[in-house]
Amino acid sequence: MARSMWILFTAFFISVSAYNRQRAFVQVLVNRSHDIGLLTSSLMRSERGLRKTVQVRFSLLQPTNDVVSLLNTQVPFLKNSLCWAEKNLAATLMANHAFGHPPEYVVYTDNHTHSHAQGVFQDFPWHRYQLINLDTDPRDPIRMAPFNKSEFDDKNLASVRRTLADSDHLSVSSGRLLLGTDIKFLQKPDDFTEAAASLKEHEAIYMIDRFWQGETADGQPVSDVLYRMNHSGPQCPGLLGDFVYLSPGTEVSMRNLQSKMLWYMNQPRLLTRTIPPCPASCMASNGLHAIDQFALVMALGEAVRPAGQGCFPLDAEKYSHWYPRTTKTQVTHDKTMDACMLKSPQEDWSSDEDEDKLRMLFAVILLLLIAVTSLFCAFLEEKGDPGDWKGMCSS
Repeated sequence: MARSMWILFTAFFISVSAYNRQRAFVQVLVNRSHDIGLLTSSLMRSERGLRKTVQVRFSLLQPTNDVVSLLNTQVPFLKNSLCWAEKNLAATLMANHAFGHPPEYVVYTDNHTHSHAQGVFQDFPWHRYQLINLDTDPRDPIRMAPFNKSEFDDKNLASVRRTLADSDHLSVSSGRLLLGTDIKFLQKPDDFTEAAASLKEHEAIYMIDRFWQGETADGQPVSDVLYRMNHSGPQCPGLLGDFVYLSPGTEVSMRNLQSKMLWYMNQPRLLTRTIPPCPASCMASNGLHAIDQFALVMALGEAVRPAGQGCFPLDAEKYSHWYPRTTKTQVTHDKTMDACMLKSPQEDWSSDEDEDKLRMLFAVILLLLIAVTSLFCAFLEEKGDPGDWKGMCSS
């Protein structure tokens, strides 16, 4: 930068003394430079417009102000998941031609957790995250109205609130990665990033819930079978609610999600709500465990194009729900708190900065041309024979 400024100053100093001798030529150069600058800016904006932005959604909700759970479990898990995401996901997105920028984090909070979330993000650039307090969101009561008399426990309530809030607070024009805070990007997720980059509009990819155990009627291990809801209509089979990526244009409406949640609530509380039957853990939380996930299986199946076919599961070994982990595991969803050290958040070298550098370069080139022209005209003037260059060098 210092060298560029010195060249700029030198060129300016040389050119000023002879500016009046070639005003017409200078004007041509200025006009051409302006045209080139506009063209370059346009090309850079076009390239930037083709790049996909990614929002990563977390939540930190604690409706009953359980301080012990908040401080000992929820906040540490958010910090840990965020650290792994910055360390490996953000770096991979920045290196991918389809994205080129680190993600923007969107975190849902409430009155009990908002200040704690602020502490988690205190070292982050302000433009790379949003903290949205759902307790102060006027649309939260509207979204939750059908469930005012529900039997949700704290976990159900938080999961339903975050899932319904996505329809209002995440941008349909962006890629959206819906994460639980027990997701860790232990390695760079190259397969995921390439898959996300290649998706068309109205498509999705997701991690598989492989918690089903036993055998199907025809003897296949259930862990190798993608479960479905015992419900007619398109679905995204096997979906895990804590790792879902929606491509730009994929829109899952609030009403669609609400209707699927209500359907699930109104079913007999039996394991046969899924095919194959759900494991016993589905009977937790008053028989409504993972209601947000099961609603999304059906609602997303309707939202993708083609319906029921535009959503794709990730490799279950590389993107591992629960155990065992293997050497191939890149992303895991489990309750292990893997140590993560991050010196600082990823820097977003924006194309605006690159554009400013190009403008400076064009300015330097322009002034150098003016300086060279000035010296050339001065030489001709000394010689007393401007010849064909008379028009350019004359005032």
